[in-house]
Amino acid sequence: MKISSLKKIRIFIYIGIASILLLSFWGAYFYYSHTVTILADGRKKIVYSRPVTVAEALKKEGVSIGKNDMVSPALTSVMPRHGTIEVTRVSEEIKEEKDVLPFIVRWSQKYTRNLRPVELQKGTQKTRIKKVKKTYHNGKTVKETILRERTTYKTIYRLALLAKDGSTEQIYDLSRAKKMKMIATAYYPGDPLAWKDGTITFLGLKMQRGIVAVDPGVIPLKTRVYVPGFGYGYAGDTGSAIKGNRIDLGVNDAEEEKQFMHRRVTVYLLEESETW
Repeated sequence: MKISSLKKIRIFIYIGIASILLLSFWGAYFYYSHTVTILADGRKKIVYSRPVTVAEALKKEGVSIGKNDMVSPALTSVMPRHGTIEVTRVSEEIKEEKDVLPFIVRWSQKYTRNLRPVELQKGTQKTRIKKVKKTYHNGKTVKETILRERTTYKTIYRLALLAKDGSTEQIYDLSRAKKMKMIATAYYPGDPLAWKDGTITFLGLKMQRGIVAVDPGVIPLKTRVYVPGFGYGYAGDTGSAIKGNRIDLGVNDAEEEKQFMHRRVTVYLLEESETW
């Protein structure tokens, strides 16, 4: 049986298409079975596999390797026909870490004479200091090694402001507070030498024990203060004679005033506050 020319052409076309598909399939299979994925520095790159070592392949792709970095498979291995080459960046860091432990009160005394109840505390502050070597893989901590550890002990005086129910409202570390050496005088409610009639302060507050007069250029008004031997105070007044490093302590009466006249004191500045 003779095959017509048209049929021959069709057969040749079918064979050609089949050959092209077969070659394409084989080429794709060959390519993808000879590709390797390189994972390094958070990036992924697919490269054609060649019979070279992993080190040569990475160098050709511009991937540098540090002395502590890890590579899988090993650098001396022949580049695999298919799979993944993973570079893990390894870095180390030595840091000093401080862990402040809870304050331990060794002694305390409450005072209720000035404005509000307060508690003077003496205690120990322990701090644990560690020298730590940290190892990172691609920026993530994988290992911590303590190289050295020591504990320091510091005696600290604190002033705790108490609420009406006796709970602690605020704590001031006196070792961290700014302090000033000053000359103290004293005044009392109704003092004839006091501002106005001696019963209302410059800020409009009722004059009472614990209110102190200051030079606002040295100690801002509305500043909470602490004066050893006098107690907690609030900068709520000024005075024509209170200039520079002078402070006028509000006391109860003329008899108590004598105890503080021209006395050298240390004034701890706690913080500025709208209320005492």
